[in-house]
Amino acid sequence: MVEPIGLNQKMLQVRALADGKGFSSDQTRIWEMLALIHTEVAEATDAYKKGEPMEHVGEELIDAIIRILHLVSALDLDAEALFQEKMKKNWERPYKFNTVRGG
Repeated sequence: MVEPIGLNQKMLQVRALADGKGFSSDQTRIWEMLALIHTEVAEATDAYKKGEPMEHVGEELIDAIIRILHLVSALDLDAEALFQEKMKKNWERPYKFNTVRGG
């Protein structure tokens, strides 16, 4: 069991909601869960492109975060530890790391 701190608190809330609403966290759904994350990002992109209010764009992005946290939970990972480790690596990278044409 992960320690309920930082992102793990949110992940546990998402897992409880998903389980409570009948959305399986079974690892057989990994492909589906990845596709649903992609769908939410695409919906945010579309909302932005259409000039919809930023709150709507933000809502779609939050949907993506919720789906990501659900998947991280299904994979039985420690979201907070992964986040901290990745941020440390990113801070150690040089300015505009791995970009040739901007980014």
